[in-house]
Amino acid sequence: MSAASLIAKRYLVASRGSRFLRWMTGLSIAGISIGIAAMIVVLSVINGFESQLRERFLAANAHILAFQFPAGVEDIETWSKQIAEDFGSEIKGMSPFVHSETMATKDGLMHNILIRGIHPSKRKEAQDLTPLIRPAGAMDELQKSFEAPDKYPAPKPIIVGSGLLSILQAEIGGNIKLVAPESSSIGELREYKVVGVYDSGLKHYDNRIGIMAINDSQEFFKMKKRVHGLEIGLKNPRESKSIALQMSRKYSLTIKEWQSFNKQMFESLQMERAVIALIVALVAIVASFNILTTLLITVTQKQKSISVLKALGASNWQIQRIFLLQSFLIGTLGAAVGMVFALGISKVLETFKIVDLPDLYLLARLPVTYDPMVYISMAAAGCLICVLAGAYPAWAASRVNIVDGFRGR
Repeated sequence: MSAASLIAKRYLVASRGSRFLRWMTGLSIAGISIGIAAMIVVLSVINGFESQLRERFLAANAHILAFQFPAGVEDIETWSKQIAEDFGSEIKGMSPFVHSETMATKDGLMHNILIRGIHPSKRKEAQDLTPLIRPAGAMDELQKSFEAPDKYPAPKPIIVGSGLLSILQAEIGGNIKLVAPESSSIGELREYKVVGVYDSGLKHYDNRIGIMAINDSQEFFKMKKRVHGLEIGLKNPRESKSIALQMSRKYSLTIKEWQSFNKQMFESLQMERAVIALIVALVAIVASFNILTTLLITVTQKQKSISVLKALGASNWQIQRIFLLQSFLIGTLGAAVGMVFALGISKVLETFKIVDLPDLYLLARLPVTYDPMVYISMAAAGCLICVLAGAYPAWAASRVNIVDGFRGR
């Protein structure tokens, strides 16, 4: 270990007679720790929002939708063959869908419901919904109704979003009624059996969605053989934008990729990340003024020591190095404590439901990610701020005159 490092550590610990200086050093370390912890927690939460929303949107939505709404598409098989011929190497599956709204009711309770009619087996090829649905056999019931609609006993099966199930106070195995919008009889109700629960973790979907076999939804909305479009699953979801662009240029269908779902939310998260990170960074910058003050006091109190070092042959750069190392040590200690503090806060936020998120954010719980790069980059930024804060005191220390240093004592 170099002499500069030893002296820097000695100045950091200070002597027994420098209790005030030790308090100042401790407050500086605490300030940096709080600033770094705040920045890490904020970025971890925002990254968690983005990651969770992205994963859940991918799980709940096909990568690309090709549709005509509200008229629907008659010759969906022709479109399927054409898309498979043009983009077969990028596509893992396609599934026709029906997408329309009505009202659901049970025991006097009523709520709007978004009916999504799916082809159970083809939907699994395009995007498997099974991980989001319980119990495990719920999708099998839809498949049975699709394969043998005449043999399936009434009422027909439906899978209901977890939030909607709670709103209607329904349960698996029970029945709900839907208002038939295309019926000749105004307000006609049709009964369906709840065979499963859809739980994506996205309130926007879970509070509204109802999933049927596509033939049941076609019959309910009187669409005959028409469907609203195709759900397309890609082998590489990240290529959805470029593939969707090619499709939109080639076909007369409306093409929409998964990134465009709630696009404004992702854009607002990016903006919030920048603004909040800037505001929180001010905490670390304020803490850096404590470091500057601490080091300036240290320079004042250690003038005789600096003069002795210069008398022994220490150069101005070596004196500067001592105080820069001291500021770096403060930053390192602050960063280490801040990372531990941030990890603890993140665990608490993840484990306990301290923050009740409004429906606007779609998620039921506050998500947190543990990205090592966030921790490392924020710790490095804290150390850099500390070194910059120590630059002027280090320069001031190097300007101490040997004679003045002895005279000042």
